[in-house]
Amino acid sequence: MFETTIIGSGFSALTAYMLLKKYNPKILALSNIKLLKKLLINRKNLQTNKLFSKKSLSLGDLNYTFKSNIKLHDRLELGGNSNIWGGFINIKNISKQFIKICNEYSITLEELNLKKNGYTSNYNSIRQLRDSNNNILNTNFFFTDFIDGYAHSFEIHNNYILLKYLNGKNNNIEFIKTKKLILALSLPQLIDLLFRSGYLQTSKIFSLNEFNHKFIFSLDKTINDFNNNDCIIKYDFLRTLKHYFGYQNSLDNYKIPLPFYINQIFSNKQNFLELKFNLNKKNFDTHNISKEFGSSIHYCNLFIDKVHIDKFLSKISTNIIGIGMPFVKQNKPGPISNDIVNNVLDKV
Repeated sequence: MFETTIIGSGFSALTAYMLLKKYNPKILALSNIKLLKKLLINRKNLQTNKLFSKKSLSLGDLNYTFKSNIKLHDRLELGGNSNIWGGFINIKNISKQFIKICNEYSITLEELNLKKNGYTSNYNSIRQLRDSNNNILNTNFFFTDFIDGYAHSFEIHNNYILLKYLNGKNNNIEFIKTKKLILALSLPQLIDLLFRSGYLQTSKIFSLNEFNHKFIFSLDKTINDFNNNDCIIKYDFLRTLKHYFGYQNSLDNYKIPLPFYINQIFSNKQNFLELKFNLNKKNFDTHNISKEFGSSIHYCNLFIDKVHIDKFLSKISTNIIGIGMPFVKQNKPGPISNDIVNNVLDKV
C-alpha cells in the first residue's frame, strides 16, 4: 500500500511531488494516449495544441457542447499545460519554502527584463519559471519514475482508497491501494473521474470563474494607460512568436529589432461560466455565461450545485485532496501558478 498517490503530471502535481518527495509519493500519469482512443470519446473542442508542443488529445466519457465564445481545454499528455504555457508566476506572496525547493531542483525564477529576455510587466514581482537549461519549465522532464497509466475510478474503503487505472502500455485494468489520493487534474479529467467513480449520479450545475484576459498589439515598449489593478505582461516581437507557437527553449540571446509588442492583459474583472450536466445524455451544455469565457486558460474555483469542489471531495473522503486550477480561488488578476503553489502548500 502506498502512503500518497498523485494523479497528474502538470505544475500542481510537480509542486506536490517536490514538497512530499521525502515521503516517496507515487505519480500516476500517462506517457502515451494513443491506446485510450479506442476506449474514450475524442473531444476535439477541448484540444489545445501549439506548433512546437507535443500534440495532445482530450479523451473522456462526457461530451461538451457549447458555443465558440467558450473555451475549455484538456491536455492528457505528460506535463499537462506546462507543455504550452509561458511559465509566469507572481512571487510577491510566495513562501520561502517553495523558492528553496525550486533551488533544490535547479528551477530558477527569472526576472523579466525587456532587453535581457524580451519580457516585462507592470508588476515587478512577476517571474518566469525556468529549468536548469534556462528553458521555460516543462514538468514532464521531472517525472522519470512514475506509474504509467490512466486513472479510471476510485473506491473508498475503511483504511485505504482503491484506485483503478488502465495500464498505459496495454490498457489492462490494474489497481493501486493508497492511504491518500491527490487529484492534480484538469477540469474535464477531474469530472470524468468523479463520474466514473459514481459521484455524479444526477444532473448538476457546474460553475467556474476567471479574470478577463486579452492580447493587445502595441508599438510602445513601455507599459502605460492601463488600470493599476490590471496585470500586464509585455512580449517583444520574438517572444510573441515564441509564445504563440509554443516554443519553450530559451531565445534570450536572440533579438529581432522590430518595435512590435504584445500586451497580455489580465484585467480586474471576472467572467463566469455555468455548465449544466445532463446525466442521461452524458453531456455538458451552457447554462449561464458572461460575455465570453476561457481565453486565459486560468479558469478556477469550481462549484458543483453551489458546493465548492473542496467540500464536495471532503464529503467523499477526507483522504482525497484536490489541487490545481479547479480548486483555486484566484484573488487577483495575473498568473495563476502562484495561487496553485499556495493552494498546494495549504493542503499537503
